[in-house]
Amino acid sequence: MHAGPVRRWLILLVLLSGVFLANLDVFIVVVAMPEIRRSLGAGEAQQQLVLAGYQLVYGLGLIAGGRLGDSAGTLRTFRTGMTLFTLASAACALAPSAGLLVAARLLQGAGTALLVPQVYRSAQTLFTGTARRRALALTGGVMGLGAVCGQLFGGWLLTADPAGLGWRAVFLVNVPVGAAALAVLPWITRRGHNSRAPHAPSRVRLDLPGTGLAALALGLLTGPLLVGGPDGPGPWALPLLAASVPAALWFLRYERAAEALGDDPLLPPRLLRCPGFGRGLAVVALVNCGLNAFVLVLGLLLQQGLGWPPLETGAGMLPAAGAFALASLATPRLRRVPQARALSGAAALAAAGYLGCAASVLTYGTGALLLALGVAGAGLGLLVGPVLAATLHHVPEDISGAASGVVATVQQIGAALGVCALGALFFALRHAGTGFPAAFAVTTAVIAVTTAAGGLLARGLRPAPSPAPATGSPAGPPTGRAEP
Repeated sequence: MHAGPVRRWLILLVLLSGVFLANLDVFIVVVAMPEIRRSLGAGEAQQQLVLAGYQLVYGLGLIAGGRLGDSAGTLRTFRTGMTLFTLASAACALAPSAGLLVAARLLQGAGTALLVPQVYRSAQTLFTGTARRRALALTGGVMGLGAVCGQLFGGWLLTADPAGLGWRAVFLVNVPVGAAALAVLPWITRRGHNSRAPHAPSRVRLDLPGTGLAALALGLLTGPLLVGGPDGPGPWALPLLAASVPAALWFLRYERAAEALGDDPLLPPRLLRCPGFGRGLAVVALVNCGLNAFVLVLGLLLQQGLGWPPLETGAGMLPAAGAFALASLATPRLRRVPQARALSGAAALAAAGYLGCAASVLTYGTGALLLALGVAGAGLGLLVGPVLAATLHHVPEDISGAASGVVATVQQIGAALGVCALGALFFALRHAGTGFPAAFAVTTAVIAVTTAAGGLLARGLRPAPSPAPATGSPAGPPTGRAEP
């Protein structure tokens, strides 16, 4: 029996808890890091592993997590990932040393890699037409909400210090959310006259050699960027980055051979031939490159440059994250606007907001900065969800999990490259004697350029055809199938 409309949205809402927690845990730990350093005596390398190790494992596992959804089923894979993430969060909160905290954070990253692709996959396979656009818009809104809660709620927890837990509270908040999602899943599966949950596992065998080669290539690319020491990537980084190129070519050659032999490759080569998929990935990378770097330099400006405490820093980021969430939810109402015009306009709005932030810190003051943050957040909210929809629209259902993993991986790689390159620019300006406002302004102006470039590239994305009825046609996959 097919899942009904209400049930499909209930399933998506439960899966969105994974996106919420993934974004929450990136931002909330940044706020808590000074307290973790003082409490556990964590060295600089351990601090960086607490922050970057989570993102590294998260990024390395996304393609495999998406393909596992194709193989084992969306809800089954989500259940495994949420269980691992929840248990790892409890272990983080109980960690008696920095080393054990690092290990628990790596497990958190593995759980997140299983969670996030299932959300994109469910939006792609449960919904068609306008409903699909609304689902992806809701996903963007939840991403913004996770960023808001990570900064604001994390700052409040550290200020209020409930039960004297200190930094441990920022990990414990994941436990009730994860437990609630796991408790609701069986009810959703049984609901509807014993109909089973959607997204049946297809006859897909997990490509273990391809998974290993992908992890090798991505590790060589992102490892030197995410774990480069306090002064940025060391002298060993360039050889490792260069080695990622032949490793990636080896991976792609293996995947083509696996497809030719009739196996199930981790990254089906036909995925890269889907209309608009490659161009959409480039836009996703450019947008996330600027977005994550902007969050980094904005936090440094507010906390170190302006001396704001954690709670005020979280509140200062609220206009951007809140506008992002609200604008994401409004994107389905813009469906009558031509896709190219909507995407390039949203990118231009985001770039204008970035430039407004750069100008305000130099001349206009805090009020103008908060207003410009709202403009940038609104532009990004109107851009992120529609770009995801355009990138995934033409992907066949049987490889939708692989596509979701690739998109999420590109998001993480773009974020890593942006934080490394643009963060290095910011710190180079600071070391040269430039003040925090000027260093922030120059870096943010470069971010505006990368975002505008993404908007120009998005103009070439092929517009989606008119949505077909939800009857299982190629443009609109079946909306519910049995999962054992």
